[in-house]
Amino acid sequence: MARRSSTGDQSATPLPPDAGPASAAEAAPSNARYLGVGGTFRFEPPRLRTTGDPDEQRHATWFELFFDLVFAAAVAQLGAPLVHEPSAAVFARFAALFVVVVWAWVLYTLYANRFDTDDLIFRLAKSGAMLAIAAIAVNLHRVMSGQGGSVGFAAGYVVLRLLLIGLYLRARRHVAGEGRRLTDIYIVGYSATTGLWLVSIFVPSPYRYELWGVAMVIDLAVPTRAWAALKSHSIAISHLTERFGTFFIIVLGESVVAVVAGVSGFEFTFDSWVIAGLCFVVTLAMWWIYFDLADTSVVGRGALGLVYVYAHFPLLAGVAAFGEGTRLAVTKAADASLSADTRWALAGGIGAFALSLAVIHLGAEWTSLRDRTFLGRIGLAAATLTLAALGGRLSPVLFVVLVTAAVLGQLLLEAFTPRGGAATVWQPEPSVG
Repeated sequence: MARRSSTGDQSATPLPPDAGPASAAEAAPSNARYLGVGGTFRFEPPRLRTTGDPDEQRHATWFELFFDLVFAAAVAQLGAPLVHEPSAAVFARFAALFVVVVWAWVLYTLYANRFDTDDLIFRLAKSGAMLAIAAIAVNLHRVMSGQGGSVGFAAGYVVLRLLLIGLYLRARRHVAGEGRRLTDIYIVGYSATTGLWLVSIFVPSPYRYELWGVAMVIDLAVPTRAWAALKSHSIAISHLTERFGTFFIIVLGESVVAVVAGVSGFEFTFDSWVIAGLCFVVTLAMWWIYFDLADTSVVGRGALGLVYVYAHFPLLAGVAAFGEGTRLAVTKAADASLSADTRWALAGGIGAFALSLAVIHLGAEWTSLRDRTFLGRIGLAAATLTLAALGGRLSPVLFVVLVTAAVLGQLLLEAFTPRGGAATVWQPEPSVG
């Protein structure tokens, strides 16, 4: 994503992916210990990783990328039932469970941003979390269809969270001052909510789901206190934006894969090819807007930076829903019109994407409600949501053409908008002389 500020980690700068064992040994702190040939089994105590030199960059590790792919499998399982039963109830379950699943990924991302040393203990704990999310993914289809699976889902979530709490307890042993206060907030908050998840295993439905909801509300409030606790240090912005950008592109790519797999063997008509091509153009435009034109400077504004984190829930859900809507639209191209569920998946997904980016953009210190890019994203969301609600009489091709035109219009608007901030928006340039 485009940035007005970028920074890194003054505690430790990760090595490039091709760095060998010798360079790893040279860069390691003096308190790191090694086992095995080449030091691949490394023990390095956690430390508070904070932003220092604005020119210093910190990047995701290979293991973090591996971790993302397991979550991509869970997201794919979430979206699949939308095609088979695109009802309002299934969409509601999709939205709720999407937040729960992605939040698990956020929990580990925030820990890594603060305390990750990528040593053996961290890798083993995170490997256990990967196994837990795989177990969760196995149960997702049944939970989405309302046919059970909630006990297995909750059990997997408890294991995943217990491993995270264990990592914070380990970090607490090795940090002091602000770092100790930070771990205390997370340990107390997440222990309480993990207890609710554990109790939910023994509670019948629908009360089980109510406990999940209470736990999530408390969970989402915990980081607001934690981020405010470190007043003298920012987070590692370059690492956080890269992690979310990586997850965005994985979800976007997973949507393309789901479409290809879903229409494999389907006999395409001319209209089907047109819809598939236009939806690919929309996918490309979303990538372009997110990575080249979206401002991420809100991340560096203390606790307000959580706007960036939380706005990604509807953003990523919208991308996933658009992918499933594409699959439905391609197979229903010969119909007189698209069903309401397909329209909401397609256009509603774009609307969620646009609204989320509008909120992130408005969080930038330099912008205002008059900002051309902000207003354009609000307009795109309004246009696509209106199409979803009122486009029942449009042919599938015409519907997709209008959605594509709206997204491309926003891309062009942002591409030709001066980056100087609110002073340039919707105002004529001052005359000279």
